[in-house]
Amino acid sequence: MGALTALVLVLATGTPQPACFVPSDQTAGWKRVELPEGASALAAPEDVDQFRSGEPALFLQEDASAYLGADRVHPGRMAYDFRVPRDARRLELGFLEDLRGAKVDAVAYRGGRAFPLLDEKRLGGTQLALEWTMEGVDQVRVSVHHHLREKPVVRSWRVVRLLKPSEAPAMPESFRAPRSLYFHHPGGRRLELCDAPGRTLRLTHWPEGPGATQVTLTPRR
Repeated sequence: MGALTALVLVLATGTPQPACFVPSDQTAGWKRVELPEGASALAAPEDVDQFRSGEPALFLQEDASAYLGADRVHPGRMAYDFRVPRDARRLELGFLEDLRGAKVDAVAYRGGRAFPLLDEKRLGGTQLALEWTMEGVDQVRVSVHHHLREKPVVRSWRVVRLLKPSEAPAMPESFRAPRSLYFHHPGGRRLELCDAPGRTLRLTHWPEGPGATQVTLTPRR
C-alpha cells in the first residue's frame, strides 16, 4: 500500500487502517507466526481459537463438575449453584426454554463474601452471560423468579477463565515460543491476520498434537 493510498484511507475513515497480513499456509490446524514489528497485537478473526505468547487469553471451558445443583428457594423461585475456578471471569448459561421476562438475580461469592451481579433483572431468551472483574470468585448463584411460568431448566453452562496459555503447566513445550501468535486455522476459508490492540484473544480447546506449523506473512494489498 502506497503512502498516498494510506493517506486517502485515513482521510476517508478518520482512523488509520490496521496492519493486516495473509498467512502462507491456509490449511486446517495449529499455526504459529512471529509477531511483526509494528503489529504486536496481531490476531486472527474473533471466531478463531488463538493466543499470543506471554499474554492473557480467555479460555472457554465446558466443565461438567461446575454445576453443583438446583434448589427451590421459595415457591416460584429456583436457584442454581456453580463452582468456578478462581481465575474465572464469566459464566454462560443456556436454558431449555425462553425465560420470557422472568426476574433474575445473580451473586458471585469470594471467600464467603457476596457480590451482586444481577438484581431482579427481567430477562428473555434462553441465554444468560454473567461477567465480573474481581479475582478469587469461587462460586456463583443464579436465581430465577418463575411465577406463572414453567420451572426453568438449565441445559448448558460454560465457564470463561482468564489465563496465560503459554505459561500454563499443561501447555506443550512446542507452544511456548516468545513473540508469537498461535492460531487454529479451521480450514475451508482464507484467513487474514490484523493488528487488534485492546482485544483479548480466546480459546475453546487446548492445543494438542506435535505442535504448530510455522507460517510466513505477506502484507495485505
